[in-house]
Amino acid sequence: MNDISRIPNASALFPMRGSAYVPAPSDDALNPPEKYFDTDFTNSTFPLIWGKENGGRGDLSNFANDLRVNFLHLYDWNIPPFPGQEPGPYKRSHMSFLNECAANNIKVFVPISNYFLEKLHKGEEDVIPDIKAMVTEIYNAGTTPHQAAGIWGIGNEFDLAGGFSVTDVAKMIQILVNIETSMGIPASNLLPITSPVSFADPTNKDIPGIIAIQNLHAALQAIGLENVWNTRFIASTNPQNIGAYIKNYIDNTFPSYFPNLPFFFAEMGTPIKQDLGWPVKTEEQQAEWVLSQIQNSHPRGNFLGACVFQFLNQTILKEGPECTFGMTKPSGSFTTGTIPNNYTPSGGKSYRVDNLTRKPMYQSVKTGFSAF
Repeated sequence: MNDISRIPNASALFPMRGSAYVPAPSDDALNPPEKYFDTDFTNSTFPLIWGKENGGRGDLSNFANDLRVNFLHLYDWNIPPFPGQEPGPYKRSHMSFLNECAANNIKVFVPISNYFLEKLHKGEEDVIPDIKAMVTEIYNAGTTPHQAAGIWGIGNEFDLAGGFSVTDVAKMIQILVNIETSMGIPASNLLPITSPVSFADPTNKDIPGIIAIQNLHAALQAIGLENVWNTRFIASTNPQNIGAYIKNYIDNTFPSYFPNLPFFFAEMGTPIKQDLGWPVKTEEQQAEWVLSQIQNSHPRGNFLGACVFQFLNQTILKEGPECTFGMTKPSGSFTTGTIPNNYTPSGGKSYRVDNLTRKPMYQSVKTGFSAF
């Protein structure tokens, strides 16, 4: 008997066969052109990237039908319009993306990103209406979550972020809970909540991620949210270790500190580096490493599963080894789509839909996930 079933809607995430997904076009940049302006591409403005209709690349269909992926870890979710309305300037509607996910039986990690946590840390007052717009979209202006909505994700790696703290994560969860309460969402319809932490170990006791999760628990207790921890919280960490280490972490390390807490890996992968002593120097070695990780991280007990990090090499958004994690990479050729004419900014301009080359890691993910 596991503890997943005590959290409303958590059982829908089990077994998790996940992937991190940031499908940035190859003409994006760290300082993005105005036509992109952020890294949220999972929306109605860019359907040819993720959708199959009208000659689209069909990422979502491919995830579901070739890789057996049933969960996507997203990182950016721009402020949406009220459901049913066209997005205003610099806003993004995610309903068509969510509908396509649902059609492919894919659940989504709905991110309240580091950007909003940094705004909260600075005391910017528009954070609350921004988050309310997201909650309204996910619950379709009602009290039932969209079929594709799987879990609220509050930031990424607050223990390393720098621009905000664990206290801000707890405060953001309080904002989320307050909005849900004001909307009258019943407990049975509330989504689980997570906040991924790094695999850092400040104690040097070989307990990566544990201290950060303990700190978040304490921060929630400090503002009266112990009930959220008990009834909605699912922990998540981001390992890069070899499969045997991951197996021991799932079976022994994590449960010894949190015997009743469900958890998953929000990012699991490895970069390619030429550093002396680093074991992954080629795409083939990366594929072997990731296959070992997947084979040792099958869902079991309180462990929901893992998200492979990640779908696409972030060649234009990251530098050095950080841009090598993907199971695919841009091939150099592309087709184009058109940003809707009535959209601001850049209505009528084209966006790239890159043709992708599958790295050896792609087959590792396919092989690994086919086993469960």
